[in-house]
Amino acid sequence: MFHPTPQLVVRASPIDLQSHIVFFAAFDLPTGPASTGISWPDVALSFFAIVLEGAPFLLLGAVISGLVDVFLPADVIKNWLPRSKTQGVFAAIGAGLIFPLCECGAMPIVQRLIRKGIPPAVATTYMLAAPGLNPLAMFSTYLAFRNQEPWLMVALRFGFSFLVLLFLGFWLVRLRPDQMLRPETIMGPVRNRPELSPNPGLILTPRPGQSLGGLQQFTGAVIRDFTGVLLFLVIGAATAALFSTGFNRNLLAPVGQNLFLGPLAGILLAQLLCLCSTTDAFIIAAFAPFSIPAKIAFLVAGPLIDLKLYWLYRSAFQARFVHALWLRALAATFILTLLYSLKP
Repeated sequence: MFHPTPQLVVRASPIDLQSHIVFFAAFDLPTGPASTGISWPDVALSFFAIVLEGAPFLLLGAVISGLVDVFLPADVIKNWLPRSKTQGVFAAIGAGLIFPLCECGAMPIVQRLIRKGIPPAVATTYMLAAPGLNPLAMFSTYLAFRNQEPWLMVALRFGFSFLVLLFLGFWLVRLRPDQMLRPETIMGPVRNRPELSPNPGLILTPRPGQSLGGLQQFTGAVIRDFTGVLLFLVIGAATAALFSTGFNRNLLAPVGQNLFLGPLAGILLAQLLCLCSTTDAFIIAAFAPFSIPAKIAFLVAGPLIDLKLYWLYRSAFQARFVHALWLRALAATFILTLLYSLKP
């Protein structure tokens, strides 16, 4: 008996990818009739795809954050960092290459580093660089475009991401922590005032006369960081699923080759689809009507900020700062890709 199943299709050029990469890439782009309005089954499918893709990386980030909190002394991190703010920006970008993480996984670690005394500008630059310059993301870009000038796409993605990160990093060092962070991000869980903690019910308190062991402290830190950011991932996934399934992506096809509108279309698509930086190249490679600048704009803007990351960032940063970051990141991406499209 025939049982119809939902279509999870990625329209890509013939590329012999590993099956698990194709599987996760497919979950990022549920398809359906574009003219029938919002399909709630597709919304639900897209929502669970985003949450199930992001939650494991979020948990990994919480685990690493717990290790940093309990077993890595703050003095070790501070002594490793350069004294100069400018050098700190370059160090953060370099750390993004050496210690790459997905967008969701970087968020808990950044909050923990800030509470350990790392300058917020340096920690935030690392948060942006880890997914954007992720070596695995560059490798997946090569695979996705290996029949479409792969080395050019890798070079443009890396080069433009690096330039945008420099621009954002030098802007961040000019801001004070109170202009960037929510109060609870700076203070962290306060044992004598649990109402100031992001998760007041998850603060572990020892029995009288006893102290928490390292494993208990680590477990408490992981649970607290994971649940503290998970809510924002769920909100972002719901918003992204609603927009990405209700928006007719075919409307972007006519402008994909346009000199000015092409990069804007790529940026808009990145904001709506909310893909992981290690799988986004397989999706945009399937958009044949898009020009190279439009595809690069998609690949650069997505790991920096999108609808899902907007809510994740709100878990640690003030809304005004997140809006300013969003505007600057997308504007810098658009200018760079527009200049590339204007080259002779």
